[in-house]
Amino acid sequence: MPERLRKVLPLCAIGSLLAILVAGFGAAQEPIPLKQPDPVPAPLPVPGQPAQGDGPEVLAKGPVHEAFAATAEAPAATPIVAKQPPDPIEELPPDQKPEGDNVQWIPGYWHWDEESSRFIWISGFWRQPPPGRVWVPGSWREARGGWQWVPGFWQPVAAPKPQQPQQQPEIEYLNEPPVSVEVGPTVAAPTATCFYVPGSWVWRGRYVWRPGVWVEYRPTWVWVPARFQWTPAGYVFVEGYWDYPLGTRGVMFAPVAFPQAVYAQPGFVYTPVYVVSEPCMVGALFVRRGHACYYFGDYYDGAYATAGYTAWCGTYTRTGFTIGFGVGRSWGYDPLWSYYSVTYRDTPGWHRGVGDLYGGRYRGEIARPPVTLVQQNTTINNITKTTVVNVTNNVTVVNGATIVNNKDVSHVAMVAPLKVAPDLQRTKYQPVTVEARRAAAVTAKQFNEVSVQRSRQETALVAQAAARPMGLVGPAAPVQPRTVKLDVPRTAVTQAHVIDERKAPPPAPHQAGSAAHPKVDLPHTEVPRVDRGQVVLPRSDPHTTFPKVDPKGPVVLPKSDPRPDPAKIDPKGPPTTFPKIDPKGPLPKLPAPLPKGPQALPPKEHSKSEPSKP
Repeated sequence: MPERLRKVLPLCAIGSLLAILVAGFGAAQEPIPLKQPDPVPAPLPVPGQPAQGDGPEVLAKGPVHEAFAATAEAPAATPIVAKQPPDPIEELPPDQKPEGDNVQWIPGYWHWDEESSRFIWISGFWRQPPPGRVWVPGSWREARGGWQWVPGFWQPVAAPKPQQPQQQPEIEYLNEPPVSVEVGPTVAAPTATCFYVPGSWVWRGRYVWRPGVWVEYRPTWVWVPARFQWTPAGYVFVEGYWDYPLGTRGVMFAPVAFPQAVYAQPGFVYTPVYVVSEPCMVGALFVRRGHACYYFGDYYDGAYATAGYTAWCGTYTRTGFTIGFGVGRSWGYDPLWSYYSVTYRDTPGWHRGVGDLYGGRYRGEIARPPVTLVQQNTTINNITKTTVVNVTNNVTVVNGATIVNNKDVSHVAMVAPLKVAPDLQRTKYQPVTVEARRAAAVTAKQFNEVSVQRSRQETALVAQAAARPMGLVGPAAPVQPRTVKLDVPRTAVTQAHVIDERKAPPPAPHQAGSAAHPKVDLPHTEVPRVDRGQVVLPRSDPHTTFPKVDPKGPVVLPKSDPRPDPAKIDPKGPPTTFPKIDPKGPLPKLPAPLPKGPQALPPKEHSKSEPSKP
């Protein structure tokens, strides 16, 4: 027996050892809980490098972010897009931003580009919010026949009260307002430094007309007039508010076209690296009929005029380009133009420069801006006689002009690296720590959640209205407003308030008049009682008919009288691409950079009188 045990024991020991090894190997395959690292941004073009191959394409043309600037266009339902938009891209803000206590990161969104039949990304940006306002982001919703974009807007929030929680924005949805009856001012301006604020319909248990007023110019404040914002659940009235001039309200980044293979990568994070040059954008800024945002870039061809695009500073007719707007039937209004035209009222050279630049580009006599970063690099190389692939990264700014190799390329350098943004805008920038960038990215995600929350609530309101006998949104809809609350990021609510009273905006123009705010006091006009029939109201243009808007279908807007088809002006039509630039010939003179404050107003030698002090 002992002999037998001696032979068996070694086999048992070997078997036990194998069992232990197998067990140990199996345990080693179990996942070990570890702290997951932060997502690493996917490779992007180095600042100054053009997009190559299948990488993202930086664009020098497209919509201006809705939160950056709003137009005064009449509300209209947005078109239906057959293709479903991708999920929002996660953004990590850049490491520089304009100075200011309340500067916040506003996330980007997808936009359907009709020309290329694809979605492009409207990059997020740093923004100094309008005092007392918080951004309510837009969203894509599924609609009959495809997908529809519902625009965002700046919503007022109540000032915080001691020992009380922060008030969240409350959105009120109204039935469709009547067509505006505004035709421009009917009395002369009280002073030479006044600008006109158009009237609007307001809700006072019923729609009443609030007439326009003359307002005294303020060097550091732009008035954004009251307007209605279309939504599938009804119309949101956005009361007028004071905003900052372009150079001090934030820094806008260029839109980007992403191949699906790029943004679909797991953990993909995007950081914008190119800014839109404000001096160049002023010479190529457009509004589009029925849209609440501006467009920048080459929109000079006749096809764009037919689609409703027109310059922010005037109109192009058979007799050429006319700067400014007329009165009566041809009266027009733009909030940015009403500010800058008064700013440079004593500088004829600025007005003449703007008119010559737009007129020359409409006629094809002056080079139009490139539409992509790659085209921009090629154009700059032709002007400067260089062969650098990333020549855009070599730009410098001297006295507001964009310079490459001692050549002024301000007309064609629509996008520029972030490092020159402080010189382009003539404002101070400050570094952003890694922790602050991550915190801003978290807030951006919360904004995207607000977008989803808003879409769900508006869809629910539409379903409730459809269940009623008269549930359609329009003149026959119930007149009682419906209200919802949104849980916006508390950080954004806090940053919406200006603590320093010295930085607070002036009183609203429609408040009781004063010496600083002369007011034309006209009585409110009541709206005729609405029943199932259509109410016919006077319009600014009696020759224009306004089609009934189907919120579930695309909108075909009429062509306005003062905007004829440019194809009839020139039988040959303007060229579809910007003309060749003669590197030996002189470049047309750009208008002076837009002012950033009282210190940047027109120089005294060009002005016989200084602007009145507020």
